[in-house]
Amino acid sequence: MKPSLPFLLLPPLLAAGPGAAFFAPPAPPPAVPSPGGLCGRLASSSCCRLQPVPGCRPVRSGLSSALPASASAPSSRSSAYSKGAAKAAASTVLLVALDVLLKRIFAARSVAFPSSLAGCGGLLAVLLGLDALAPSGLAERVRSAVGPGAALLARWLPVFFVPGLVALPLAPSMGGAAELGRLVAVLMGGFLFTLLTTSWSVMAVQGAAAGSGDEEKENENEKGAENGTDGESQVPLPPKKAFSDSTSRGLASAAGAAGVLAAAAGRAGAGIAAPLSSIFLLLTTLSTFVQGARMPKAVTRLVHPLVTCTSLTWLAVRALASLTGQTFGTVLRSYRTGSLRHPPGAGMVAGAGDVLLFMLGPAVVALAVSMYDRRRLVRENLSEVATAVGVSSLGGLLGTALMVRLAGIASPVLRLCLLSRNITSPLAMAIAGLLGADASLAVSMVVVTGLVGANFGAAILDAVGVDDPVARGLGIGAAAHGLGTAAFADEEDAFPFAAIAMALTGALTTVLATVPVVKRAVLTIALG
Repeated sequence: MKPSLPFLLLPPLLAAGPGAAFFAPPAPPPAVPSPGGLCGRLASSSCCRLQPVPGCRPVRSGLSSALPASASAPSSRSSAYSKGAAKAAASTVLLVALDVLLKRIFAARSVAFPSSLAGCGGLLAVLLGLDALAPSGLAERVRSAVGPGAALLARWLPVFFVPGLVALPLAPSMGGAAELGRLVAVLMGGFLFTLLTTSWSVMAVQGAAAGSGDEEKENENEKGAENGTDGESQVPLPPKKAFSDSTSRGLASAAGAAGVLAAAAGRAGAGIAAPLSSIFLLLTTLSTFVQGARMPKAVTRLVHPLVTCTSLTWLAVRALASLTGQTFGTVLRSYRTGSLRHPPGAGMVAGAGDVLLFMLGPAVVALAVSMYDRRRLVRENLSEVATAVGVSSLGGLLGTALMVRLAGIASPVLRLCLLSRNITSPLAMAIAGLLGADASLAVSMVVVTGLVGANFGAAILDAVGVDDPVARGLGIGAAAHGLGTAAFADEEDAFPFAAIAMALTGALTTVLATVPVVKRAVLTIALG
């Protein structure tokens, strides 16, 4: 069976989408003379390509269009973007192929352990092994082959959570208002429990192992170097948009054109109506996510881009249903059919949600690159990282199991779906399968938890006096997975630790769920 058309379109779409923002130079600020003491540094930086002009200090490239040297700048940028996008697309395909290969091997041998997590661990082991045993730079060559794809998947990672939210109207009934209130209480209480126990545990370890002031300063400088700072005052740059104007316009135009074709084919009863509908909804999801991410920060702090994306995707589903004479539920069910491939004659094609959920597998494999890049941080803060991961993993499983029982949630389905609330979606789906929970509903709980963390995590940590970046990062990454981690991108010292906690907490929790003793204990506590 051949892969579906929407799936074949996705890698080039993702590479073309963020490429303009990820590989091309950022939009230049207004041209102003640079301070004299910074002239040499700016002249040697990657954002300054022009030769000095008599009487002027160097400025960012693209500002002085009157200079002869800038005449070829657009073509150079276009060429660099094309090469970068092609490299990212090829690297993404490589990660997808690795994930597919592992899935087939695990399925053929009836291995219950998540193949994507095994791929992540295997790739990380290869990189670390080559780094230790092959000083010729082989590890960096392997890393450069998969790095662009890993960065691309990380950039689009939030949108892979959308299908869980879009499909919420199709989820089983969650009961009455009282049951829903208990559900919300567990989600909020569980998030606070993991956030505070993890961050406070890290601070306790730091207090017990506090070194001299000189050692702390040295560690802070090393962490600053890891994050691209040198301890000197930096030139403030304007905030970059999450995605470029060309990405936004291109996806919106493509979604509009696909919508017209899908509506026309649907009204005519053409055989290509189903794949065109899937393409339209895929492009709409990507486009609305980009629009949501490009909103001013003051807006995104109140309305997360995933909420914007989900709401607008529902509107697109309703519009397509109205134009083609179908019901909202019928079109929504086609958004996520449960598989990328269906038997011939089944009358089904992969939906947009199936494609996006599939990409969570390669995204988990790609986490190995992030952990490899931060290996130095893990070594330097091993006790803090180990404490955070242990507390959040055991506390997340056993603590949540106790919460759902004490809260008196009536539905066993809801109880089980809440157990993976703080684990990133692909691993939450794996845990749901291991524990017998509904995977789609479990992902919805994960996304809601992430939205809570992304919107309120920093304010809660501020309110309780957690200002240490290591504790803040490990706490939010363990409690709110990828969405909470992304929200801490502006906290340069905390962000790497959030990424570490997100990956390791998900990995350890998944491993624990495969241990028979732990699994029985969790189910016994949760279900009674």
